[in-house]
Amino acid sequence: MKRQLALYVTIASSVLLASCAGVYIKNGNEAYDQLKYKEAIHQYEKGLAKKQDTQAQLNLANAYMQLNQFEEAMNAFETAAIDPNLSDEDRMDFGRALMSNGKYEEAYAIFDGILSRKPGDETAQRLRTSCRNIEKMTQDSGLYQISEVSIPNATNVFSPAKYGNGFLVSTVSAGGMTKDPYTGESFIDLYYTQPESGSWSAAQKVDGINGKYHDGMASVTADGNTMFLTRSNYESKARLGEDANHINNTQLYVSHRADGEWSEPEPWSYNDVHYMYAHPALSADGSTLYFSSDMQGGYGGMDLYSSTWNGTEWSKPVNLGTSINSGGDEVFPYLHSADSLFFSSDSRQTLGGLDILYSVNRSGSWSDPYHLGYPLNTPEDDFGIWMERDGQSGYLSSDRSGSDRIYAFTISDPEIMVDGLITDKDTMKPLEGIKVIIKNLTDGTQEVVYTDENGKFHGELIPGKKYEIRAEDDSFFATSETLNTENASGDETKNLVLEMEKLVIADGSGNGNGNGDGSNNGDGSGNGDGSGNGDGSGNNNGDGTNNGKGDGSGKGDGSGSGNGDGVYPVPNIHWDYNKWDIRPDAVPYLNELVKLLKDNPNLKVEIRSHCDCRGSDFFNVQLSKKRAQAVVDYLVAKGITRSLVTSKGYGEKQLLNKCKDGVECTEEEHQVNRRTEFVVKEKI
Repeated sequence: MKRQLALYVTIASSVLLASCAGVYIKNGNEAYDQLKYKEAIHQYEKGLAKKQDTQAQLNLANAYMQLNQFEEAMNAFETAAIDPNLSDEDRMDFGRALMSNGKYEEAYAIFDGILSRKPGDETAQRLRTSCRNIEKMTQDSGLYQISEVSIPNATNVFSPAKYGNGFLVSTVSAGGMTKDPYTGESFIDLYYTQPESGSWSAAQKVDGINGKYHDGMASVTADGNTMFLTRSNYESKARLGEDANHINNTQLYVSHRADGEWSEPEPWSYNDVHYMYAHPALSADGSTLYFSSDMQGGYGGMDLYSSTWNGTEWSKPVNLGTSINSGGDEVFPYLHSADSLFFSSDSRQTLGGLDILYSVNRSGSWSDPYHLGYPLNTPEDDFGIWMERDGQSGYLSSDRSGSDRIYAFTISDPEIMVDGLITDKDTMKPLEGIKVIIKNLTDGTQEVVYTDENGKFHGELIPGKKYEIRAEDDSFFATSETLNTENASGDETKNLVLEMEKLVIADGSGNGNGNGDGSNNGDGSGNGDGSGNGDGSGNNNGDGTNNGKGDGSGKGDGSGSGNGDGVYPVPNIHWDYNKWDIRPDAVPYLNELVKLLKDNPNLKVEIRSHCDCRGSDFFNVQLSKKRAQAVVDYLVAKGITRSLVTSKGYGEKQLLNKCKDGVECTEEEHQVNRRTEFVVKEKI
């Protein structure tokens, strides 16, 4: 009986515990759905201690992520990941949590698994690439000095915005009695502070702006008279508004300054209470507003948008597009200049969490973003940047210390120079007056210099960039090399030698310098097919080359071995007997031709192929045509425009040695005649 009673008590206790766990999880779900993350964590922790529930575990992990408690989030995800039915979306969040804890190998494996099922997932691709490149991305270049700023009266402070002689900052309201139900902390207010002799003044609330709830993340026009700010959505002056899901979405508000006082902030005309509007950033002239929103029609979570002031009203917001926005969150925009946009993203290049990137506007389109690197970015959230006009110093926000703080940074650029020499490829003599374009591939800017009488040029490079050094002259093939200053940590001079090859355009007749070796003087008008006329020393019956070789009687047989003007051999492009396949040993040399043609996109060229003497004339002509076409196909596959390259096969008509019909030769001697060359037909 006692045993039965004990069993009943045990069963009853289990039922009671399960029932309590269910209540906690239910309460946690309600709090989570209303974005009350701190309360949700409290309820989930109690419920999950007594009962396993995968969805509750995932909600717990995401709640920790929202509060930037990355280690706790990672642990919660690890528990949830035991469930084999976890969605790829949840696995993506797990990977992000791992990255924020510096566990890049584990995160890489998760993103790789997602891509095995969804090869086209761009967010997973970018995050996997970030994990793969993490060693390079976390290298401290030594270019940055960074230190935490101490602002009296400000805790959890972030998003500095220039205002007057100081800055507006967003921080938890000191001594605030009303708590944010999402975080359990006091609401955020706007404060003013300014640097003073190596320290900062005590933060003071901005009069006329702050209400009962959130007021922060502001941008002020250059004249100091108009402010855009992020504010809780008010239903009335003292009551929060909610959407259908009982969520208060922040909105953009506008305040105007008159007689030294700020007006009561008014909602911006394009607000929508069903979506979040935040992080305003004004252009220097105040005519363009950038902000972040999760409004319908975006590409991911929060996207960046812009709106333009036409003198009377703001235009409808326009999404900045996929060059900026991703499948994740893009937030905290900042305009350093009219064409330089800084922002933070969690789904592009990132060390973890939000990382700061920048994009350059080129002819109305934003470039792909560039990552600022370590230590400006860290595995934690890095955001809310502001820079001095010269771009050499500024402030940023980060929670790298465990809570939001503002950090000062300076950029100490090393002096990086390029010293170049340009020579003639054939004579090795220096070339004077060659145009050299030093192009910054990172932002598209360029500088033009010219070589001096010694063929030398000099230029200054910016650290952290990629460059193309391109030499141009009408009499030579253009050529280029790339230089990288991304990991520069001190003063450096990069030495560069460029060789330029003389450019000769074929005249269509193929006239060359074929010198007969016979003793009879020809008349210089050899009867060829338009390509083998001699220079007066032999009557050369050429067949399409520029080189004749006399046979002792003053008549060339068209088998000249010297290079005529305008014919450029492609070295080491040999062919197996009776085949037209590109051999592996030819690929590096064909790639050199690819580079030459890409350096000279204004040239039309003809690819010529030659055979040895074995086989019939007709067979060899057909074979050489196929070989020439194989080269053209390779070039086109590597990005050369098809209309710029043609092909022609010459069969065995242009032998380079004695190996003609009836002459016994080795395989190596025959292979010399199986070759490829090109001529320049036209300059466009």
